[in-house]
Amino acid sequence: PSLAAKPRGAPQGPGTMEQMRAELRELRDELDTLKTQKEIKLLMNELDEEKKMRLSLQIDVERLKKRMSK
Repeated sequence: PSLAAKPRGAPQGPGTMEQMRAELRELRDELDTLKTQKEIKLLMNELDEEKKMRLSLQIDVERLKKRMSK
């Protein structure tokens, strides 16, 4: 018989498994939150681009109105 120590794994038991499940749920929730924040940031950037385009079109329309009124 060898006296070499066997590698020890994480302790197994109902409490430990429940803790791991709870941690996994928390990590999934955090990941969902991060995804949502990223999506919101992308939508805000798209909204900013739309605002810029709208403003540009509005300026063009005003210029055309001025030209037509002359």
